[in-house]
Amino acid sequence: MFLDTVAQDLRIGLRVLVKERTFSALAIAVLAIGIAAVTTQFAVVNGVLLRGFSFPNSDRLVDVQLVDPTNFSPANFNARITGADYADLKAQQTSFESLVAYINFSTINLTHNGTPVRLRGAYISWDFFRTLGVSPALGRDFTADDDRPGVEKAVILSDAIWQREFGGRADILGQSIRVNGRAGVIVGVMPPKFSFPANEQLWVPLNTEFPVRPRSDRNNQGVALLGRLKPGVSFAQANNEIATLARRYAELYPENKQFSLGWVRPLLGAFTGLQISNTLYLMLAFCVGVLLIACANVMNMQFARATLRAKELAIRSSLGATRIRLVRQMLTENLLLASLGAIVGIAAAFWATDWLDTAVHAQTFPIPDWMVFTIDLPVLAFVVGATFLSAILSGILPALLASRANASDALKDTGRGNSSRLANSVTRTLVVAQILVTCVLLIGSLVQLQSILRQQHVDFGYDTDSVLTARMGLMEGDYPTSESRVAFYEKLLRELRTHPAIESVALSNRFQMLFTGTGPVEIEGRAYTQPGDRPLALFENISDGYFATTRQRLIEGRDFTPEDNDLRQPVAIVNATFAKKHFGTESPLGRRIRTVNNNGTTFEPWRTIVGVVSDTRLLAPFPNQNVSDNSGFYVPFTAFLFGGDGSPAVNGLQFSTLIVRLRGDQRPETFDTELRRAVARVDPNLPLYFVSTPQTNLEGAIAQNRLVASMFTIFGAVAVILASVGLYGVMSFAVNQRTQEFGIRMALGADARSLLRMVLRQGSLQLGLGLLLGLGFTYFITTYFNEPLRAQLFQTDPRDATTFLAVAALLTFVALAAMLVPAQRATRVDPMTALRAG
Repeated sequence: MFLDTVAQDLRIGLRVLVKERTFSALAIAVLAIGIAAVTTQFAVVNGVLLRGFSFPNSDRLVDVQLVDPTNFSPANFNARITGADYADLKAQQTSFESLVAYINFSTINLTHNGTPVRLRGAYISWDFFRTLGVSPALGRDFTADDDRPGVEKAVILSDAIWQREFGGRADILGQSIRVNGRAGVIVGVMPPKFSFPANEQLWVPLNTEFPVRPRSDRNNQGVALLGRLKPGVSFAQANNEIATLARRYAELYPENKQFSLGWVRPLLGAFTGLQISNTLYLMLAFCVGVLLIACANVMNMQFARATLRAKELAIRSSLGATRIRLVRQMLTENLLLASLGAIVGIAAAFWATDWLDTAVHAQTFPIPDWMVFTIDLPVLAFVVGATFLSAILSGILPALLASRANASDALKDTGRGNSSRLANSVTRTLVVAQILVTCVLLIGSLVQLQSILRQQHVDFGYDTDSVLTARMGLMEGDYPTSESRVAFYEKLLRELRTHPAIESVALSNRFQMLFTGTGPVEIEGRAYTQPGDRPLALFENISDGYFATTRQRLIEGRDFTPEDNDLRQPVAIVNATFAKKHFGTESPLGRRIRTVNNNGTTFEPWRTIVGVVSDTRLLAPFPNQNVSDNSGFYVPFTAFLFGGDGSPAVNGLQFSTLIVRLRGDQRPETFDTELRRAVARVDPNLPLYFVSTPQTNLEGAIAQNRLVASMFTIFGAVAVILASVGLYGVMSFAVNQRTQEFGIRMALGADARSLLRMVLRQGSLQLGLGLLLGLGFTYFITTYFNEPLRAQLFQTDPRDATTFLAVAALLTFVALAAMLVPAQRATRVDPMTALRAG
């Protein structure tokens, strides 16, 4: 019986919706927009934050850290684990079935068939894959014998690199190659699409490249730790044990004093972080806002439709239909609308999700390959919930109000009655709510857009399109000592400076000319009683010729020379901001500064300031919670700044950035091939990578932010369109309802202007109330969450008054345009026609 009734409701609902094709199409389209937006964004949230890993028992995989307790927070912390720390933790811990170390995002130089290539790889302890519960699809896994210093390097390839570099040949196992300048052999190939931890193309045993060194060794390489908890061991238990061991090491070893806090968190947290989570959940909230606006629009349409169907409902009521049956029928129709909207929305979401997935994985700095945006079962379950919620939200009030109408009044076609007045109040309230939500979405969108635009157009102090940069990695196999690396750099600069097309060339440790270092410094003659008293400054290792290449102006003192190094005399050059900040109007020449490690327990040599140069932007255009200005200093390319014992030494940097300025009007990008040839003449086994201009590097680095800003802009634009459509619909409905009243007023002498004012006044009250509530609510939110919002924005105040005023002006303009058409239609009402309609 119940199923028969449901089937009957569905048949009636389908007939009604087919009959009212215009209403149905518009409602389906509006709901489809909201459902598509929320489905797409939930697919993103699910792919990044919820789905997690597909490894066996992945819920027991954790990230292990030794962190600085000073100002520690999950969103911003300073951490370090050395190989010696890992060896001690592995031997002394009892909470983990296994504890493994890895270094990802690493450059690995591989040479086969005489061709050097730079690949993105990871150095891993031999039991890394076993801990994850995965194994090679071809060949074998690493063994403990592979993970020892001095042995031939065993290599496991990703499936993608096997196909791209080696043609997918079945005889790949056992093939000899050169890895970082040393003999290597391919022992395995991982399954297709496996690239853990983050888009790795090959894997090499950790200790063959980075053997355990004493904690005091300048050349110590930090590692990341991944553990698998024993069954029954909680996160809290593991965290307490690591915290105890961290305190013990801080007491035993001076190098560990700063990192006295242990921290264990789910492994996914090592790849997402609080800032990414906040951004994605904020975007999901925006999409939910779009869906709510869509539901409000459909609800308003349903109120207008219910008024037109008053006679039909009255007849059915007089024939014995109960109120529950009428409500159920209308909700069934709404569920059909929402379901059809979901079908269209899911189809759009499939396209949008696929486009987003392709876009984020094709960027210069892509998200990990295992983070995939797909419409899977959890997403579909979410869509079903969103669809049902949309049907209820947009249909329940119209159904309840329409079903309570007086049958006698409806059949006589007189008066609107209490339910109509209540419906009008509800529709006006919904418009106010739409404007409120739209305010929030628009302000959020514009703030995000401002942030990304400022990132794109930040002034670096030099023309970022005028120089060509390239990255190099001098690996231990070819360059085992600092002296051998220094000799290579000197030879390379001599070679390039004789090239007729090159005007100037220099070296820097700065990554892609975007990311440089920061650390605490001391100025001689000033007292520092607490670690927090030491100011933070940006720094960069540079060769002679750097300022000529970037065209920075020497304000005072001298430039670096090829002879400058810490063995001769530790020196530094400061920028204008540093000089003004720390020395005011006094000359900084001859004053001394030094860098400090481990909260003031280790000091580097005092450096004499020998020059002051004009500012270029040292801080990358990203939110930075540690450094608030551009004050910084430069040291000779071979200087050690951190990690030493305070004694002067020569540092042959393993990684460096080559910066070239060409003569004349030649575009830097056109010199790519010739630059590679010139470097190959010095070392034919050294591949260059990231060969591009700093401007291209910047565009690649902010590509994800630009995508996020574009999505926020789309959300805001859709919200404006839906809100304006909703306001237009409510005003049209109000004008239609008052047609007889307008006719009477005109018959009694009212002119068109007074009617226009009357209609616009009604809409303006809703607009004004919506703006007041929307702007006020947004200001409250941006004030309460000001610090975390600022942490995600670049040089942008989330409470920017101009943004608030711009949103108010835009919504006022759009709302007035939406009100004007029905208002003008009211002024054209023919009095006789309107009176006859009554």
